[in-house]
Amino acid sequence: MKYGRLLYALLLALSVSTLANAQEIVNDHMFHALPAAKRFSDFDSKGFLINQKRTFLVSAGMEYARVPHELWRERLLQLKRGGFNCIEIYTIWNFHEPTEGKFEFDGDQNLDQFLALVKELGLYSIVRIGPYYCAEWDQGGYPIWLRFKPCLRVREPNAEFEKYVDRFFDHLLPIVMKHQINKGGSVILVQLENEHPKGWGTDMPNDYFKHLQNKLLAMGMEVPYFFSGVHHATDPAGKETLDDPKRPNPWFSTEFWSIWYSQYGAKPTDAPVYDRRTWKIIAHGGNGYNFYMAHGGSNFGYTNNDEDAASYDYGAAVGQAGDLRPIYYTFKRAGYFARSFQDILENSTDASITYQYLTPDTTLKITARMSEAGTLIFLDNSAEKQITKTITLKGLPPFTVNLLPGEIHPIVHQFKLNNQVELNWGLSRIYSVVKQQNTTTLIIEANAGDPLYLNFITDGKAIVKSTVHISDLKVTGKNVTLNTVFKPTEQPSLYLFKTGDQLVRILVMDKSTTNKTWITAETEGEAIVTGVSYLGETKLSNTGFKAAATYPLAAAKDTHAMLYLEDGVKKMTVSPIQDVKIDTLIHLTPWKNKDASVFAASATNNGKWLASENPLQMGEDGNLTNSAWYRTKFNAPSTGKYTLQSDGGDRATVFVDGKLVTNWKIRNGELTLDLKKGLHDLAFFTAHDGRDKLAAYLGPITDIDKKGLSGITRIKKGGPFIFTLDKWYFTSAPDSLSIRNGPPLLDTLKTAKYKIGADAFNLKEGYGWFQTIIKAQPGLSSLTVSFKSTDENATLFINGKKVLRHEGWNIPFEYKITDAAILAKPIELSVFIENVSNEGGIDQPVKINTMGTGTVLTGWNMKNGVDPEDASVDWKSLIGTDSLSGPQFYRSTFNQQKIANMHLIWRVHPYGMGHGSVWINGHNLGRYPEKIGDIGMYIPEPWLKEGQNEMMIYDEDGKNPEKVKIVMETASSKISYQLKAQ
Repeated sequence: MKYGRLLYALLLALSVSTLANAQEIVNDHMFHALPAAKRFSDFDSKGFLINQKRTFLVSAGMEYARVPHELWRERLLQLKRGGFNCIEIYTIWNFHEPTEGKFEFDGDQNLDQFLALVKELGLYSIVRIGPYYCAEWDQGGYPIWLRFKPCLRVREPNAEFEKYVDRFFDHLLPIVMKHQINKGGSVILVQLENEHPKGWGTDMPNDYFKHLQNKLLAMGMEVPYFFSGVHHATDPAGKETLDDPKRPNPWFSTEFWSIWYSQYGAKPTDAPVYDRRTWKIIAHGGNGYNFYMAHGGSNFGYTNNDEDAASYDYGAAVGQAGDLRPIYYTFKRAGYFARSFQDILENSTDASITYQYLTPDTTLKITARMSEAGTLIFLDNSAEKQITKTITLKGLPPFTVNLLPGEIHPIVHQFKLNNQVELNWGLSRIYSVVKQQNTTTLIIEANAGDPLYLNFITDGKAIVKSTVHISDLKVTGKNVTLNTVFKPTEQPSLYLFKTGDQLVRILVMDKSTTNKTWITAETEGEAIVTGVSYLGETKLSNTGFKAAATYPLAAAKDTHAMLYLEDGVKKMTVSPIQDVKIDTLIHLTPWKNKDASVFAASATNNGKWLASENPLQMGEDGNLTNSAWYRTKFNAPSTGKYTLQSDGGDRATVFVDGKLVTNWKIRNGELTLDLKKGLHDLAFFTAHDGRDKLAAYLGPITDIDKKGLSGITRIKKGGPFIFTLDKWYFTSAPDSLSIRNGPPLLDTLKTAKYKIGADAFNLKEGYGWFQTIIKAQPGLSSLTVSFKSTDENATLFINGKKVLRHEGWNIPFEYKITDAAILAKPIELSVFIENVSNEGGIDQPVKINTMGTGTVLTGWNMKNGVDPEDASVDWKSLIGTDSLSGPQFYRSTFNQQKIANMHLIWRVHPYGMGHGSVWINGHNLGRYPEKIGDIGMYIPEPWLKEGQNEMMIYDEDGKNPEKVKIVMETASSKISYQLKAQ
């Protein structure tokens, strides 16, 4: 229940008010650039200054770790085409140092190449260097080996932790520093740490933060930086009070949560909801935002945390497979507008009061941003229905505006388009302003029947150029006015006028056309292309314009495209695409099988196994996968039911004498086995679905979210011995001094009942007593009370006597009672909890263990659970196999023939399977089952080969793969073609 869980566990409910309140206490300041970088990236209290120009940051969250490097350029270009000018990334520690001391910065880990691509495409970058990341990533980004370092405590002053952070930074930071914008790169901002519960912005509450700062500066940091992030929320503008005279830097949201990681694809409500939330930032003084995520990606291999599987699609604007969702066009529209008027938005003050005269209707909220560069007035229809309002502007005839549900409609006033033309009033929806040398193009978006009104003031004589709609453009002295009603046509409506050497071009189109309109500036000159579903790479030269383009397989073909250059309009040639019949299902050859459960057999050679007295938790042997084998022996003194207890997680397949006997949820703490008298081989195949991301966690991580088996393991005849304490009572305490008087008298008839996991403090700091009764245990030698987590600091009392003090949240602790006199009678267990902030209470079940003494199992061996190349086992045909038990490998092949102009997306649907992983040609697609429905596992296109391909499955439950299919995903498949204009 802490700030971290408020951000993560409770976010599924998307409690906007709670999140906004949490953000109010967070420092959102930034450290200025050092002198060497000030001319390149800096800020003042009004906005960002990039290369000494006011710059609105429209940033896209994209993790290069979740995208194969062969697709980086394509995905970055998609984001650029979507109106983004910046990319925000994490540099995840265990992605670059999975094995201690072995740093990986090649291939998919080639950060240098990624940042170079960002720069090549004309984008900026914000780099979040950690060392903690979260990101729904395994262990929040901490390497597995870090768990097993003695005396190490994460995210707080700790020499051991800082030593390994420094070593990682010694390899990471030179790459980041090399790409700072003042050194010719793309990096304009750097974030240290991430969502730390104690320090955000410029707040450095302890020496850990100062150590990170000193290390960063010592490594050559020169651009601005900050700690943890700023304004993380699903609706960052919240109550819409973004102006703060005390803030010395711009308002920016590092994580504007757009959709959520529990979603694949788009819902009908996504685009309008996030459209409004984005425009709230623009309309209320925000200076930028970063959508987390703008592109989701995949959790390849074993990188997911316990909330995800292979998909990290996020419902994002650019999908896991590179498809463009409706929200992409929403973000594109807002991004292009904000960047077109960044001279206003990055240096503005609130002028809302000045423009309240526009309408007496209080249902229409009016806000305004004013600067020397002009004024933006926003008409806010917060209603869930379309409204039509008449606006009265001083000196202008009444104007009727149709506002869509939830729409925030911008009006532009006194904005200088060039050195000879000012847009005095722009009452229509301006999509973008594009500067093409001496031509300025205004793209206007309108619905059929919408009034159009643009009024310009020129320095010299204006001449209307001949177009189809020439009569709608009127010149009166130095005033040029477009005043008409929009009627959609096949091509955008075109209006032109010229003043001196400056040409103003107005393109009016409906939403379906702006969705197919692209502004490209990576060529030798800016160009506007309309009529294209998606515009890829372009080349503009003296000989003409060429471009790659695509349209969705499920959509109608693109047939008409227009090119708008500085010196005119050209119709483009669209290369014809022939219809091809496509088989949407790939044929798989008969499956072969390799038995992975042979390691349970008594005769298995332990040569590859690691021996230890007690079982070591998974990863302690350097295993980077999600599974491990454990083996030991036990001599049962008599036949009967035995209970085995061990710590760890998550699940185990249990074998006795080489035969599968049961499945076990290790976190339950104990396992029942029916054993005959005599010596037995016990084997445990253990696996997990990802490690906890450790949000807001500080302290030692060795015992947090352990996997596999761990620690002293006992077995005893009889059982069960572990029970959950579920009858709790709560009494509020006025202050911390209440603990001096000891626990209150527990009257179970009068004291309020308490349910484990409930917030006892109403989202506020507070104090209270949590009490229960443990039944008498006469004759028992010991009893252990185990707490998985309290929120936060806890002091334990047994029968009114203080016995233990524990500090922190999400840290397991226990207390053992060995006094026979105490155990012989009912025991009153009281817990005094001090809640520092937000929710508080006992947030995880409390258990008692009555086993006492038992036989300690020693002489353990463990090994990696994923070992398909073990030479002792052959691949065999699965045909004729009646049954399988325990983990199994399966292999099949399929042919993939590339079809010209087709970019087909294929997904593996592991129908009928249990838990496991899938490899295509040696590439691990990630883990199944998905937690967000039957979406299949995305196969990145570069991982497929022309001709024969191999698929291998490791199913931890030994399920038969006969129902597994590779199916084409029509929604994300696309067709490519070429565009040309001479």
